[in-house]
Amino acid sequence: MDLVEHAWAGIDTGKGHHHVVVIDSDGRRMLSRRVVNGEPDLSEIIGAAMAVATRSSGRSIWLTVPRRW
Repeated sequence: MDLVEHAWAGIDTGKGHHHVVVIDSDGRRMLSRRVVNGEPDLSEIIGAAMAVATRSSGRSIWLTVPRRW
């Protein structure tokens, strides 16, 4: 498994569900998943995103975007 320079994780938050995407420094999707808004599912997706981001030799950056501005 190749290391990437940086990884960015974004969360599109919503009332009933969220969507998490992790991309590498070239914009390739490393993870993309919709999850139900509940602690078990959120804990699992954060763990999965962190596992993907650890394939980064640099830093990981998180961004949360609310559905309604």
